[in-house]
Amino acid sequence: MSRHLLACLLSLCFSARGVSSSLASSDLKRARTKKPRDAFRAEDQTKMSQVLNRHLLRAEHNARPCDQWSTVELQNFMASVATHRNEDLQQVYNSTNDRRHLSFQTVDEYRAHWADLNEVTVHHTDVLEAQRESHCREAVMMWVHHLTEEKRTTLRQQSMSVPLLPEGPKRKCGNNEGGHVQRVCASIEQKNSCDWCHSTQADHDAGKPGTTAPDGLNFTNGPDDGNPHHWDRTRRCDQDQLPRCQLCEGIGGQSWSDNNSDIHMTPCEIVALPSEVNMSTVALPLYPKKFTMRRKDGKSPYSDTLIGWKLKTDSSCFSFFPQNDSIGPLCYRSEMGLAKYYDISKEAARTDYTLDASQMSPGLPNTTSHIIQVGWQMWVVNKIAGSVDQCVCTNPSGQHCTKKPCYSYIWHWDTFKTAQYLGRERIGVEWIQDHGVGNSSKIMELDHFILWSHHLWTDPVSRRLVRAWKPFNGLQVYDPEGWVDDVEDESVFEAPPAVCKKPTDPKAQVWRIHCDDNGNYNGTPPPPGMTYHEHEAMLIREQMQDILKSLQAGTQEVVV
Repeated sequence: MSRHLLACLLSLCFSARGVSSSLASSDLKRARTKKPRDAFRAEDQTKMSQVLNRHLLRAEHNARPCDQWSTVELQNFMASVATHRNEDLQQVYNSTNDRRHLSFQTVDEYRAHWADLNEVTVHHTDVLEAQRESHCREAVMMWVHHLTEEKRTTLRQQSMSVPLLPEGPKRKCGNNEGGHVQRVCASIEQKNSCDWCHSTQADHDAGKPGTTAPDGLNFTNGPDDGNPHHWDRTRRCDQDQLPRCQLCEGIGGQSWSDNNSDIHMTPCEIVALPSEVNMSTVALPLYPKKFTMRRKDGKSPYSDTLIGWKLKTDSSCFSFFPQNDSIGPLCYRSEMGLAKYYDISKEAARTDYTLDASQMSPGLPNTTSHIIQVGWQMWVVNKIAGSVDQCVCTNPSGQHCTKKPCYSYIWHWDTFKTAQYLGRERIGVEWIQDHGVGNSSKIMELDHFILWSHHLWTDPVSRRLVRAWKPFNGLQVYDPEGWVDDVEDESVFEAPPAVCKKPTDPKAQVWRIHCDDNGNYNGTPPPPGMTYHEHEAMLIREQMQDILKSLQAGTQEVVV
């Protein structure tokens, strides 16, 4: 929280008493005030907190220092304030992109967010203290700026206690610890959630809290994870950061490392601003509810560069999934797709790839891979050197999950229906129709959208989604000639796949990881000190090495 925002917390806050039940002029004036008066400023955060606490103590006779509150007590306090919030004040903050806006719209969303934090911080005293102080600052902001003075007076009469601000320098969170701690520290005040697009479609359609992305333009403190790799605005531009993203920013390209320059940046030229575009020609970046990506001539209709967290047990990047931040070293793998299938009514998706496996481990032959997800389960089915079958049964919810059980479903067909339209560009699209990357890509005139860290491009001619980029998840390109709004053979979604089940033939050459006899994810707990995905990555690496040795020796062992 910035010094300016802290100073704004209490400016003009205590001048009105006994106002009517409607929004009083003093409440409205406070909400519209952006710059704090001199009486609410100081030269550093410590002195400013002391100044603001003196103002609080004059108004709140039942105030308690921050360190006398538990995090749960502060969460209950904020939940109570959120219940009594004034909606007219919300409109003021939301309409002006004011940083005093609420992070979540409902108490249930706050409770879910706090539960995730508490699961980790209870075991880490230093993180717990940082969480407590962050909660105190947020609680004071909510008390001062989201209630009318009349409502505060009523709550005071009920002997409601109010927290004070912490009066020391902002506490460092985590002491450079990794894993869940580092990610919790990155999200103590703001969190970009995968649940926005990877909950069930039914929950999303029903408006369940947390299953639709909030408006990124209501936020100004991004990037949420701090952009730890210091990518420039061409490689990464988030919707919730200032200055706001413009055309030809956040466009990305084929990347291969965390280094800002290790990317074939795609060329881009501005064609028109939104005010200069005939909006009837603009297609929203929506997926068909059912589709197949396949070209009749056998050329690749879909390609991507997959990006996700690199695990300490997986230096070769055998196993990784896109996650919800860019903290830590990342894996990069470019893949040519043979086909892609999607049916939201079945909560099912499948992508078939040809992989250059040598980029993961020298000597590994090319591999055909089928990535199948139905419901919350995923199966990675590999055919190595055209003869060796391998199946990994997994739960793709990700390492960020701390409160079990966690489930991640396929993306909503209308995930990006609220994306912001930036305008029209002449931009390179990688790989499609025999083109390359960077300056060798296919130049197309496309419409550019943004939703938080996601950038998307649609074709005004075919009215199809053509390109998508998220700097810590990946690049996806769709040939506009490859879309078919149907899935002719529903067997592509067979789940569990037959090859993932325990073979009935004892001579069958099948390699399986984390699969039960029926071919489902078996939930085997990892060894102490290792997460599930770290254990899975270790098993995949070891198994790939064994497969390579057996291929080189011309022998096969059955591993089940």
